[in-house]
Amino acid sequence: MARSSAVVFTDLDATLLDHHDYDWQPAAQALAMLAAHDVPVCIVTSKTAAEVARLRVELGNGHPFAVENGGAVALPRGYFEGARCDADTPLELVTLGAERARLRALVERLRAQHGFRFTGFGDMDIADVVDATGLDRDGAAQALERQASEPLLWQDSEAALEAFREAVEDEGLCVRVGGRFVHVLGNAHKGDALNWLRARYERAHGPILAIALGDSGNDTDMLDAADIGYWVARPDGSYYGAATGHIRHARGIGPAGWADAIEALIANHEI
Repeated sequence: MARSSAVVFTDLDATLLDHHDYDWQPAAQALAMLAAHDVPVCIVTSKTAAEVARLRVELGNGHPFAVENGGAVALPRGYFEGARCDADTPLELVTLGAERARLRALVERLRAQHGFRFTGFGDMDIADVVDATGLDRDGAAQALERQASEPLLWQDSEAALEAFREAVEDEGLCVRVGGRFVHVLGNAHKGDALNWLRARYERAHGPILAIALGDSGNDTDMLDAADIGYWVARPDGSYYGAATGHIRHARGIGPAGWADAIEALIANHEI
């Protein structure tokens, strides 16, 4: 990577990608501006490494990324040693949270014991994931290739969700609520992934300005960990969190809001 004082960490669904059709083109110009300023864009998402691999090819993105809500981080080989990396560079996957088999066993046990109503990815086949997400069949197959999280379509009450959360936390694990799914994962979240990557950037290149963008509850820790955070407007135009301290509101929904935030940072010479 080129030496840079800023690194952008971004959520995907309903942030860089449109909530309905997963289009990122409204952010294309802003992405090109970041590339012109040698600013890396690190994806931090609930998606799997297989899903992100396809998107990184579309974006021409050869930077590190975090998947499954911070449960694992993928590093292009030689990236922090100065190697020239692109979307096809072989990856090293580092688990920060818990292995998926442990998570799946736990949610099955809690459902049997307490009668919680949900459908997990472990209950789904490719067609079910297509129906739940709007992904095509290839994308759905990639979404099922999970290593450090178990997403659930929650079909029970909010009170049941709180009881489920407490039961998961009693096992030393955690629950994150995303835009479409409730995610069960180890005690590593998107903020931990940002900090893990920040440490490696700073070891290689000196202090960085960490900028984070997200739209939902599972992005809170990432925005808190950043130097500048942006809530992108959700599909209904609302914001998940307040604009306070170092956290701002982007003007616009999804990738249009993402682009507004990045263009404002560049216009104000913050990048």
